[in-house]
Amino acid sequence: MIILIGSVVVLASVFQTSAGHAMLRTVGLSQEPAGYTSLSFLHPRSLPEQLRTAHGNAVTSFAIHNVTGSTHDYHWSISLVGPELIRRVHAGSVRLAPGRGAEVTRSVAITCTRGAVRIVVSLESPAESIDAWIACRP
Repeated sequence: MIILIGSVVVLASVFQTSAGHAMLRTVGLSQEPAGYTSLSFLHPRSLPEQLRTAHGNAVTSFAIHNVTGSTHDYHWSISLVGPELIRRVHAGSVRLAPGRGAEVTRSVAITCTRGAVRIVVSLESPAESIDAWIACRP
């Protein structure tokens, strides 16, 4: 009985190592950890909370990070969304190897006379987005 318990403890310890994980994947008992894509504003506090005039510019900087095991082509866009407005103002793409990231900076011209406008940064695939609200001048 002691030998059985000792064997189980040794095997459990081995399977917690990177070599043990590789052995489990080889025999089909484990999978690679799922990857993900990270999308974030680089300087969210630099985006204006309110426009001082009806026409203004907002510098929008964001980062895309590929945390998967394969190279991805990311198609991104920046859009303005308001009470009577949906307009794509910039678009582009970036190819990222596993574990790599990219930073994108664009100046966005905004016309806003009432309510608020939303700057939306979107990825096509995976479908992800981030946004920031900017109030129009009072």
